Amino acid sequence: MPMRNFFAMMLARLLRAVALVTVFAVTPAAADDIRDAIEEARRAYQANDMAAAKAALDVASQLIAQRSASGLSRFLPAPPTGWTADEAEADASAAAMFGGGLIAKRRYTNGDRDVTVQVLANSPMITQMAPLFANAQLLGAMGRVFRVKGKTAVLSRDGNIQVLLGRTLIIIEGSGNEQDKRALLDALDLPAIESFNG
Repeated sequence: MPMRNFFAMMLARLLRAVALVTVFAVTPAAADDIRDAIEEARRAYQANDMAAAKAALDVASQLIAQRSASGLSRFLPAPPTGWTADEAEADASAAAMFGGGLIAKRRYTNGDRDVTVQVLANSPMITQMAPLFANAQLLGAMGRVFRVKGKTAVLSRDGNIQVLLGRTLIIIEGSGNEQDKRALLDALDLPAIESFNG
């Protein structure tokens, strides 16, 4: 290859590389609202604006909770045969009625029967319920106690099923019968839910 052609080819490659680097340099990175809110709080803190720093951190905290709640919804099972299901809902703010934490839920229907599976994590209410689930006699006063995948569950007198898994509470309720609710309970990956730390 003549030397002139070699240098022309190398120059063309160099120019393409520079163009590519320039494109990446001017293309903004994917937005990360959490990181942006934390950065905003850092700037406000450095400017000694504590009110703005707190407000930005509150926003970051809510965004983190929302992302964690979305992660929690992945544990909600697909509908059993013959059933349909709504889209899974994940909401950190809805858990406020339980004292805070994260909640994900999904409603399943089959004709006039419906069952809703809720997974509640990191709520102060769960801490308060732990002694109840540790005491079989107290739990028995709520309803019929049974075991599922090595865990203790209770079918309450109003027909709801509850299972406490560490920092996570599963509630299965609705007009469906016990068999309907047990089928959805069996479809849950209890070890994965228990290890969730979103």
